Formats: sequence, structure tokens, C-alpha cells
Amino acid sequence: MNTIRITIILLGVGVLIGCANEARLGHHVASVRSEQVYNPNATKENESVIPLGSGERMEGAYQTYTGIQSDSLKGTNSQVLDGFAQ
Repeated sequence: MNTIRITIILLGVGVLIGCANEARLGHHVASVRSEQVYNPNATKENESVIPLGSGERMEGAYQTYTGIQSDSLKGTNSQVLDGFAQ
């Protein structure tokens, strides 16, 4: 009688453990990502900082920012494409 009672209890515990909800897939990755991001709204808050303009208009600002004056780039020329051509 005792063995039947122990068997029923163990089966009951096994059934209850088998019905436990598992964590959502990717839950830990999402929580780590959210903890690593200091300000998730940074792109929305800094829209006024980004100047508007085309590549030709922004070239002067970029040259001032980097401190390198480059007269070789005009219009749609690209240093990257020139590097691949060699």
C-alpha cells in the first residue's frame, strides 16, 4: 500500500512539473539587450542635431569635422569605389 501511495505521489509531481510554463523564447536575450542600452530613445531625442542636406552640401561640414580638406571628391565620386578599381 505504501509503494502505491509513493508511486501516485511521484507520478503527480511528475505531471505537475511537466505542465510548468517555460520562459518565452528569446526572453533572456531581450532583457540583456534592454539592459545594455542606456537611452533607447536617443534617435528620437537627437533628430534636431542631425543637419539636413545632400552629400554635396554635407561634404564641407564633414571636411571641417575631420580636419582633412579633400578636393578630390566632387559630386558623386567615391573613395571606396576608387579603392576597388585598383
